[in-house]
Amino acid sequence: MELTHAQIDDTSHGYAPLIRATLPQTQSPVWLATRYDVVKAALGDSRFVRDLARVPGAEGGGVAAELLDEAGLPAEYRQYLEILVLVDGPEHTRLRTHVMRAFAPRRIAALRPRIERIVQDVADEIVAKGGEFDVLRGFAYPVMTSVICDIIGVEGADRDQVSGWIRDYESGEPDRFLPGIDHLAAYIDGLLDRRAAAPAEDLASDLLRSSAEAGPDQQLTRQEMIALVFLLINTGIAPPAFFLTDAVLTLLDHPEEVAKLRAEPALLPRAVQELLRHVSAVRVGATLYATEDVELGGVLVRRGEGVTSGLLAANRDPGTFAEPARLDLSREAARGAGHIAYGHGAHRCIGAALANLQTEVILDQLFLKRDSLTLAVERDALERIGFAGDGTYPMALPVRI
Repeated sequence: MELTHAQIDDTSHGYAPLIRATLPQTQSPVWLATRYDVVKAALGDSRFVRDLARVPGAEGGGVAAELLDEAGLPAEYRQYLEILVLVDGPEHTRLRTHVMRAFAPRRIAALRPRIERIVQDVADEIVAKGGEFDVLRGFAYPVMTSVICDIIGVEGADRDQVSGWIRDYESGEPDRFLPGIDHLAAYIDGLLDRRAAAPAEDLASDLLRSSAEAGPDQQLTRQEMIALVFLLINTGIAPPAFFLTDAVLTLLDHPEEVAKLRAEPALLPRAVQELLRHVSAVRVGATLYATEDVELGGVLVRRGEGVTSGLLAANRDPGTFAEPARLDLSREAARGAGHIAYGHGAHRCIGAALANLQTEVILDQLFLKRDSLTLAVERDALERIGFAGDGTYPMALPVRI
């Protein structure tokens, strides 16, 4: 589902603040928020929660549970996808606090030289092999995997094996993805044991240190640590890799904007933000549930009803962005009206600074340090893959450098 305002009509606003919809592969109808102001209001309102169980009188697990049921994920594995993502309030704050140090902007900025080396090494290897590659599997995945492994503390000798388990998990194939989870969880458990004996400057050590220093009611259990690291591996590879691939395709589709960027390289940080607005790293946000009756965008949302944020639609809202369908790498957002591709409020993406930096370094390598990137197939030969409750992304992007 990739709704933009061109697909939504309302006689009073030109587009509807909320529309009733049922997301693909789910059964429960929700309110789909599509306007920037409405999405931002919902994401920042504590009367909306992600955990339906926190709503008095609510039944069932909500949209997230239906998507996991559809994926065939057994209940005992859901902790790895639900931790942080589907918790609210003080419990969410407790968990998030323990991982924030590793993703603090200053610490992420210090990673730039290491990320630049990783990107350069991947590019050099591609050139040595003839210069034709798939942006998704041949560039984005190796870079994102190496970076998140560095942050977490995965030893160099283990990375190929860990990458294999990640691919098993992300395959979605029943005989691969559950063993992939099991292997990754066991590896993370062992990594935590090693870091307990010999701490290092990595996230695994941070979690152990932070928990040990916390009060009794703020500490993490070992299982919570394992689940947090698993979630960060999962969200630190596939989502930024798919976004990067779509961003590269978008630039190839807009050569005039690439020329503008090459003429003024200092625009690169702003260009990354415009690509996030134009493409959106995540197209549809997690469903929020009203804990009481709430008026949202002039619509009464009853207690227990779900509101799903159309992040791509919000980022293309003509009420907020001039000519929203146009890619403009020199676009400067009005104060307080930047894109919300990373969400907004308490659940804003922890890895936003890292994703910005990785995208900036990779685009610098592919478009500024080089000027020869082209598609290796016809444009209409590219195929996209859909993800339940989110949107579609390129299955592959074959290019030549």
